[in-house]
Amino acid sequence: MQQPRRATLRDVAQRARLSLSAVSLALRRPAALPPATVARVRRAAAVLGYTPDPALSALAAYRSARRVHRDFAVIALVSNWARREDWFRRASAQALWEGATTRARALGYSLQHLWAREDGATPARFGQILLNRGIRGLILAPFEDPEARFDLPWEHFAVVAVERPARHPRFHHVVPGYFADLLLVWDQMRRRGYRRIGLVLDHGLAERAAHQWEAAHAFEQQRGSATAVVPTCVIRGADGGAGVLGWLRRHRPDAIVSRSDLAFPALRAAGVRFPADLGYASLNVVDDAPGVSGILQPREVMGAAAVDALNAQLLVSQLGPGPHSLGTQVDGVWHEGATLRPLPA
Repeated sequence: MQQPRRATLRDVAQRARLSLSAVSLALRRPAALPPATVARVRRAAAVLGYTPDPALSALAAYRSARRVHRDFAVIALVSNWARREDWFRRASAQALWEGATTRARALGYSLQHLWAREDGATPARFGQILLNRGIRGLILAPFEDPEARFDLPWEHFAVVAVERPARHPRFHHVVPGYFADLLLVWDQMRRRGYRRIGLVLDHGLAERAAHQWEAAHAFEQQRGSATAVVPTCVIRGADGGAGVLGWLRRHRPDAIVSRSDLAFPALRAAGVRFPADLGYASLNVVDDAPGVSGILQPREVMGAAAVDALNAQLLVSQLGPGPHSLGTQVDGVWHEGATLRPLPA
């Protein structure tokens, strides 16, 4: 039995009384045309039952991926911290930048780091600078304050956020696997014989992780694999080191999991020996003290993933916050340092 003829793009163009190029543009890059024109094309396509040929679509996607559109040749990694160097000087930021730069270059983009407060610029002024320079693709660095707002004319930009900002939940995002990372630490500690495991967190970093570390820690404690439930120590402010020492004396854990810049220096200054007196595992060994055991977050992989997600949006002109956000989670891997006793043979 002969199959019915498949509706083509030309059929849609004839029914909508538009040029073939206008119909193609309306279906591929709807933001580039008036909404009324896009609606007209979609109605014609629906009446005819038009669907793209998958083989031709795959070929077009392949060609587009190998040829970056000239309009989008420059993309920006934007940081909005109080000082330009505050985020970029971190080792994890450098790793993310290297991964993003390498991936951008492979796709034909030029990646630039832009500080949103350069020369005292307001968000409105910074947005205008981006538009004037023809930049339409943005990767947002982690916010200094995860609860902060950053009001740009988002409808003009394709955006991917690193470490999802709380006030901008509708952006595509790339995040560490916070919950999975802490489960991995517990598994390593349990196998080494630790039972009184405590968690030390900087308050701001806990907020940034949407409290997933605390959730995973509570889950492990309730599984019965610890002999005692050790309350979590949350550090607020620069005097948090003293709070860690007081918490340590009160609850006497035999090992701690930490995501705080203050915990390890305070413990070492107090004469604590690792791992003889206390086991120590970091949830981010890249930004912690040299030689610590714990989670190595593959920030270069996160950088590459952010560029891939941004490229996918630019190729179809997906600009501004969408009705749904897509997230990529990048789990960390175990890094064997010198602050936990070794695994049994």
